[in-house]
Amino acid sequence: MNLRNIQYPFLFEIPILKHMAGFAGLLKRDPRGWPPDRPVVGMFLCLDPLIFCCQPQPRPFGVAHHLATRFPDETFVFLVPITMSLERRVNALALAAQHRRFRKAHPRARLVILANTRDEERLLRRLGVDVRYAPQNMFVDEGMYRPIPGRERRFDAIYNAQLAPFKRHELARTLPSCAYVTKMFTTWSPQLKRQHLREFVRSLPNNHVILNDVTANDVVPMDHVQVNDAMASAHVGLCLSELEGAMYASIEYLLSGLPVVSTRSRGGRDVFFHPDTTLIVDDDMRAVQDGVAAMKARALPPDYVRATTLRLIAEERARFNVFVDGLRGRQVERTDPRWSFEYAHKLARFGPISEFEAQVRAC
Repeated sequence: MNLRNIQYPFLFEIPILKHMAGFAGLLKRDPRGWPPDRPVVGMFLCLDPLIFCCQPQPRPFGVAHHLATRFPDETFVFLVPITMSLERRVNALALAAQHRRFRKAHPRARLVILANTRDEERLLRRLGVDVRYAPQNMFVDEGMYRPIPGRERRFDAIYNAQLAPFKRHELARTLPSCAYVTKMFTTWSPQLKRQHLREFVRSLPNNHVILNDVTANDVVPMDHVQVNDAMASAHVGLCLSELEGAMYASIEYLLSGLPVVSTRSRGGRDVFFHPDTTLIVDDDMRAVQDGVAAMKARALPPDYVRATTLRLIAEERARFNVFVDGLRGRQVERTDPRWSFEYAHKLARFGPISEFEAQVRAC
């Protein structure tokens, strides 16, 4: 076993340790002493009352602790999405403990966890967590991913996934052709990136291609325009992990008009799957190969795949809008017919913490 991999037991599927990794969440402490130019990710859905969606980076709850500490007399509602499945009980227990700490430290604030699956919602509620079912893939902006007519589909499939063992790229190995869009975790050391990238490239079969630019130690991430363009070069999108979060790539495939072949999974990527547009297969290479051939043979019109997916998304968005209206205590005139609040892609804006603080002071 490579000792470098032990730092990331879940990503590298290390037996026993991968199941214990959730205990590390108990040791996380709320960040303190942030400078004004500290970059954070989040956005206000409403300023009266203060409803703030904050991505859980840094863990456990992103910028929530900082804002609640800086403005102790304000009554915040923080909405925090789940980015990695909490259907493993140890991870849910760790988050529940952190949730209790937050409530004790900030009694005026409300912290709502946005669950990607009904199982997550039920488990967290039993543990005393304030939780709401709100699958995060509905927050992807469909204007960023759409079919591109007239493009030659050179590859049987495409797999858009982090270059990490838990993504199980090896299940695509027997496909006649496959494209890969990928990136590597920024927390990995240069040595670990170089080793893992070299092993992956060496193992690629004929007609399997990484579409990113590749350097000696890393792959160059693509922006959404490049990703959308890459998807137009394939017939089918792949989802091959067993356990993760909602997997943004799964919804990006469908919005781009690609049918999906997926293994069985936990974490919520199947929320917007439809039997017409998605095929669930066993966890082996032959099943994936046969599934791709079957979905390719269906020759589904890309616009049909996209429209079917958008209908499912619209139902969840309507429920989430009602939830936000309830938090706000009123309905408001909409500037975007999809949303009852100010919207940004994935409910995430990047900016220095001082900008978010200024918004609070201006209320």
